[in-house]
Amino acid sequence: MPPKTTISSCYMCSLDCPIAVVSDGDRIVSVDHPECVRAEGMIEQRESPDRLTNAMMRGNHTEEWNAVAFDQALDRTAEELLAIRERHGPQSVVFAVGFTKEVRPYLKRLARAFGSPHYMTESCCCFAATAVAAQITLGKEYGYFLGPSRRRCPESECRLVWSNNPAESMLGHDKYHLLVDAPTVPTIVVDPRRTSLTELAAIHLRPRPGTDGALALGMAHVIVENGLFDAPFLEKYAHGFDEYQEYVAGFTPEKTSDITGVPEQSIVDAALLYGKSRPALITISPSSTTHHSNGIQNHRAILLLAALCGNLDVEGGNRAWTTMLAGKNISLAGEIPLADAKPMGNDEHPAFIDCFGEAQGMRLPEKIESGEVRAVFSIGLNVMMWPNSKRMARALRSLEFFSLSDFFPSPTVDAATVFFPAATHLERQSLVISPYGQIQYRPVALQPRGDAIGDTELVFATAERLGLGDLFWNGDMRACFNERLEGVGMSLDELPADGTPLDRTPEFGEERAYATKGFGTPTGKVEFVSTQLENIGHQGLPIFNEPYWSPASTPEIAREYPLVLTSSGRSRNYMHSQGCFLETLRNREPDPLVQVNPTDASERRISDGEWVEICSPIGAVTMRADITDAVLSGVVHAVHSRIGHDINEIIPDDGLDPISGFPPFKSSLCEVKRVEAP
Repeated sequence: MPPKTTISSCYMCSLDCPIAVVSDGDRIVSVDHPECVRAEGMIEQRESPDRLTNAMMRGNHTEEWNAVAFDQALDRTAEELLAIRERHGPQSVVFAVGFTKEVRPYLKRLARAFGSPHYMTESCCCFAATAVAAQITLGKEYGYFLGPSRRRCPESECRLVWSNNPAESMLGHDKYHLLVDAPTVPTIVVDPRRTSLTELAAIHLRPRPGTDGALALGMAHVIVENGLFDAPFLEKYAHGFDEYQEYVAGFTPEKTSDITGVPEQSIVDAALLYGKSRPALITISPSSTTHHSNGIQNHRAILLLAALCGNLDVEGGNRAWTTMLAGKNISLAGEIPLADAKPMGNDEHPAFIDCFGEAQGMRLPEKIESGEVRAVFSIGLNVMMWPNSKRMARALRSLEFFSLSDFFPSPTVDAATVFFPAATHLERQSLVISPYGQIQYRPVALQPRGDAIGDTELVFATAERLGLGDLFWNGDMRACFNERLEGVGMSLDELPADGTPLDRTPEFGEERAYATKGFGTPTGKVEFVSTQLENIGHQGLPIFNEPYWSPASTPEIAREYPLVLTSSGRSRNYMHSQGCFLETLRNREPDPLVQVNPTDASERRISDGEWVEICSPIGAVTMRADITDAVLSGVVHAVHSRIGHDINEIIPDDGLDPISGFPPFKSSLCEVKRVEAP
């Protein structure tokens, strides 16, 4: 038979870029994909000899794994979950997903059908906090504030880019519009590190990590002092502006410079450039501003610059798409009421639960330790996602039952009692409904290896064993996909059966829609003072507080650990830990690197390429030193998600943002010392 070509999509990150897979029987001949380093690893991901392709079980995490039939592992899973529910109630079981995101709607339905309020995803430390900040400040329609801010807007007279590094993180990389347009569109970049984008910027502001909120308040001070704010807009559509104006009056350029380390004149110049440009666009990272113990208020302070200058819902400014795609909600939330138990984190972070609608998983270690959680059913969960990640690993190992589906050996696999091998995206069908316009039925390109199973198929099979098959279309995934497609007014029969995607790029409605419908906040206005935050005991103003650990807030810790630690900057080679097992990608970036300023390296007698130990009050990890002035003196930046070199082991887990529960991945303290090579 001649080779077969399958139209598919790449899931080496979550953008679902279209690809064409040419296969001959079980062998991949070639994959035609957009220019992207990560996509080059997908063949090896399927073919790697290190891949786990058998179902496995053991009595507890200290025992050796035994390969078993898939059905045997599935039976054990259902028996354990039902028994634990009988003994401790459904709220003692957590349903968790890390990567992939494709399985989210189905796992959320399974949690509800089982009776558990604890459905959690990797969004408990990724993106969601920015949505929470936008919703409580601007209203729910601005929950996707980030998406439109990354759209190419030729009307923009200025771009304020806050902690985005598109050359490493955005597909298109060096061709991305922020980079291409920077020489001609005045661009202000806020980033503690020097990047290819900062080199092209008109102004580069380099704040000490964790002081973004103070910098935004300082810019607002200059804008207000110079009368550059949009008075008519604020008079009609702002709640609490007088209190905000009084608060930012204290953030003089001198004070702001003292806090952030940014020169006074640079603060003034940036504020004047943004304030005088009409319209101007703010582009914000999905996580960088919120991976701090003060993250929500930091992010709110930045968002309010757009409102201050009247740059909301105008062409060239920050707008909300009105035609974003969404499949039908199949979570059963309106059909199966839960008991009184609330999603994990509700007591500590109610704004996160109310705005984002899922459990705050950063609270999982303590809930396991307290005995409230006895079992976790997970797909793609990763212990390295947690601060103080060794604590999370210990907690998982103490569970009565922990199942995991994944591709490769990992510290998370080491903690499990049942393991299901996961099918790669080339081996599983999927319904793609992207908020940004892509609708696609992705067919199976090649049959799964061994016992590997698609994530959605695993959820359906587990539901059947739990006696919930009738709530899962009796195993008919096509019926499920059709129900989800009701949300976009389509059916599978209207999608190309060969996998060709349809494009429904989101559009904007009329400008200044708030003039007729207001903002989706309790006051109907932009809330400079958040009534929602006040109602749950937080400051309504975007108050600036120092990070949990910082030279200013914890000088006693800084004496021994004087360097500010920031981490988790993206690499074009890896999607977090995905790909680190693949030689194809590892050859490009073989060792975990920590960037150290030459001055700091000289003081510690560290040479470029040497192995160093990065330590904090709770632990130490080793990485290779990358000596570079890309980081400020007094600051180090470490990569994340490297097995055996997990920087999150030394990040404190008692410094979560009080509003969102997000961890302080990007502002902590450490020391760096020379060590022998591991």
